[in-house]
Amino acid sequence: MYIGHYFAWLSSGILYALFLQQSNNSAEFAPGVVAFNAAGIAGAVCVIIAGWTTANPTIYRAGLAFQSLAPRSKTWKVTLITGLVTTMAACFPALVMNLLDFVALYGFLLMPMGAVIFIDFYVLKRLGLSDFYSEKTHSNINWAAAIAWIVTLAIGLLLNLLLGVEVFFLGLPGWFIASAIYIVVSKLYQSRLSPPTVLS
Repeated sequence: MYIGHYFAWLSSGILYALFLQQSNNSAEFAPGVVAFNAAGIAGAVCVIIAGWTTANPTIYRAGLAFQSLAPRSKTWKVTLITGLVTTMAACFPALVMNLLDFVALYGFLLMPMGAVIFIDFYVLKRLGLSDFYSEKTHSNINWAAAIAWIVTLAIGLLLNLLLGVEVFFLGLPGWFIASAIYIVVSKLYQSRLSPPTVLS
């Protein structure tokens, strides 16, 4: 798999270099056009097949995720509807060409929770703190997680607006910021409540 990806990206780079030469360094980039210019109909067919093989498992996973909202529905029906909706969305270039920006923003919004889950599962006990604190105290909200999420997003927004750091690059520093905030706030929050409130 690694070798296949390596050669795929190498070939992609060569095709893009050819496209840049032919188009006088055009900033527009569409895989179908690039492949068609280099290899004709065969290139366009390769892009269609590559897109289909990549999208197929993704649509299936999305279908399973949507099925969790309606567990009684049939998997094939939910997957078919998901596939139809995404196929219709793919017909609009304005949406598709901004997909990477959307994915970057969506990833940034979710990133603090990934850090919180990792720290809660692997680190808190080693620091002498209680993991799964909300569950053990029967609380509806984990304030440490909420504060870590909100403050991390606020810091990321400031880095983006004031220093011009792109959203794509905020994930890594944001993960460490969220982790540190979650640990500190968990320590403060758990120390304020008496130990008997935590159920084993």
